[in-house]
Amino acid sequence: MTSAVLTRTAAASTRAAAPPFALDLDRAAFERLNARSARPITYRDLFTPHADLPKPLRRWAEEQGVELRRLTLRSRERGTRSEKFLFALPDGYAIETVLIRRHDGFTACVSSQVGCAFACRFCASGQAGLKRNLTSGEIVEQVLRLGPKVNRIVFMGIGEPLNNYENVLKAIRILRDRAGMAFPTSGITVSTIGIPKALKALREEHLKLNLTISLHATTQESRATLIPGSKKHDISEVVTRARSWAERHNRIVTFVYLVLPGINDTRADLDRLCAMFADQPARINLMRWNPVDGIALGRTDDRTLALFRAGLERAGIPVVVRDTQGRDITAACGQLWLRDVQGLPVAKR
Repeated sequence: MTSAVLTRTAAASTRAAAPPFALDLDRAAFERLNARSARPITYRDLFTPHADLPKPLRRWAEEQGVELRRLTLRSRERGTRSEKFLFALPDGYAIETVLIRRHDGFTACVSSQVGCAFACRFCASGQAGLKRNLTSGEIVEQVLRLGPKVNRIVFMGIGEPLNNYENVLKAIRILRDRAGMAFPTSGITVSTIGIPKALKALREEHLKLNLTISLHATTQESRATLIPGSKKHDISEVVTRARSWAERHNRIVTFVYLVLPGINDTRADLDRLCAMFADQPARINLMRWNPVDGIALGRTDDRTLALFRAGLERAGIPVVVRDTQGRDITAACGQLWLRDVQGLPVAKR
């Protein structure tokens, strides 16, 4: 057995034997634990944003055998309007999380998995495959560590949120609990390639969040080429399930279309896109590709973007050209890597 395998095995054993993680606790689980404490605290106390944790909280955690924080900040890189944080995990991997400054607050772009199984051709996050799911507490801690000014959360970091459905939904419920962080679900966006089974389940959840579907194609063949992990997810079913969610919750779904030269930018693609969404509760975000080391794709030109935008507008479909923040620190959409604790990208599968 190689030293690398031994290291991973030891890390996995350590994680399996780790004490309960405070931020994994929903309020009911916390109250059961807190009821037997000689020095009880409140649920809100678990979510203190201060790096220097209060003594009563530390004393309670020691008494209960609970781990208060799990992520270790390895680096913090500041850009013009974004900051990128590298958080080490106990198993030797490290995830990237981004804080984006807006005119009316701050957005936390959080990761939901350690790597990604879907291997999108245009994205750095899935280059090493999927290693494991993040726990609900590891998701919550990313938001907590970015500070109290965060007033929006987007699940657009590393991983496919609906491929970690239970932990992502639990994290959202923990974040929104009025006795804890009291974060409004209207400020939370789940961005997904659209797993039909998970979209069906999401439709029945009583959560008024926002939904974004990474579409990027108008035919099943083209989408499967761009997103190999979506081969079993029929594009028409993805769109139908997303529309059903929108109707059930009286919301509008955002469909993201990454315009790629020579791949999905023909007049036929535009016509199919218009046919898909005419008279539907949907909006389209057109995007350019954000360059990723080792991936050979091109960035579309202004003329093609303008043609797509004009065509969608003529069809009566709400559309914007979205220019993501963070390219100056390789923190824009598709540029986040799964890394090790030294900050190096994890090798491809």
